[in-house]
Amino acid sequence: MSRDHRLSERFAVKWKIRFTSPEASCNSRTVDVSQSGASFHSEVAIPESIKATVTISLPPSSLFPKGQDISMHARVVYCILQGKAGFRIGLEFTHIEDKVANILTKKLMHLAAMNNEFK
Repeated sequence: MSRDHRLSERFAVKWKIRFTSPEASCNSRTVDVSQSGASFHSEVAIPESIKATVTISLPPSSLFPKGQDISMHARVVYCILQGKAGFRIGLEFTHIEDKVANILTKKLMHLAAMNNEFK
């Protein structure tokens, strides 16, 4: 999946993210998230095609008053140096359990509805 052919709308959000693989691990915040992927900044380069487990912490909201951690499998599709921000890492979600996919869908639909209210 290239950045020019995204499968679903991405939302600019700063959610906590944990990237864990045998080759690299880091904690960061997302730049954006969609139903099919996400991006985040990292201090170190993470090579393309690396497979990892990703845990995203959804913040508290009316949907999830206590917040919600969701985990899925992903692979790195790009790693771009972005100056002082470090490297921007693009992920494609490769496997999401149905329950997790439903939670993410609800959260993103809620964000879309909120965005439409302010247009």
